[in-house]
Amino acid sequence: MCGRFILKGSWAEIHKMYNLIHPDDTHRNVPARYNIAPTDEVLYVSDVDGERRLLEGRWWLVPHWAKDVQNEYPMFNARSEGAHNKPAFREAFRYGRCLIPADGYYEWTTNRNDGKKDPHLLHLPEFEPFAFAGLSAFNETLGLFSCTILTAPAVREIKHIHHRMPVILKQEAYDAWLSRRTGLDDVRALLSEHRDHELISYRVDRAVGNSRANGEKLIEPVEEQRSLF
Repeated sequence: MCGRFILKGSWAEIHKMYNLIHPDDTHRNVPARYNIAPTDEVLYVSDVDGERRLLEGRWWLVPHWAKDVQNEYPMFNARSEGAHNKPAFREAFRYGRCLIPADGYYEWTTNRNDGKKDPHLLHLPEFEPFAFAGLSAFNETLGLFSCTILTAPAVREIKHIHHRMPVILKQEAYDAWLSRRTGLDDVRALLSEHRDHELISYRVDRAVGNSRANGEKLIEPVEEQRSLF
């Protein structure tokens, strides 16, 4: 799964990576964020009338047919294996695919010594920026843009941290992923065009567990404590 992530890249990096050319998507200020949590407002790239646009929405998908914002069921992640058939995600999978910019994400393991949760930061080498495969929706009744991150069974390299992983798409798959002309079978196949095998990880401070915590110190590694047993 993916319950927290970071976005620390500059606007110039985002603009270049996603080839954003619309006048409204130039000269924007994107402050570094080190602890983005579900229901926060996040940036995502979507195809709008055949053009890539940078939009902003709630990281917790609200389907276009919803009458109100429901927090009973977690909607910040969607399982890639079945999202195309689930009522909550089916429409977004067909017509609302998006890219969610990030530089890393957090996952938790249980500490064998004290039973508490230890956060780990996962990122590409050299903190190369990347994009999660996402789904987006606009709810006209609520006037709300929203999105979710697609997940898949974890690859061998990160399975020791968590059995699920967010899908990090290869850049060459971006165009087909965003295009509404891409057939459903081809869209599902694109989800295997990911970069999760390249992820590296290290443990970070438990302060990440507080969704109000922010700052570059959150991504600094902490020393591993060896078990005495």
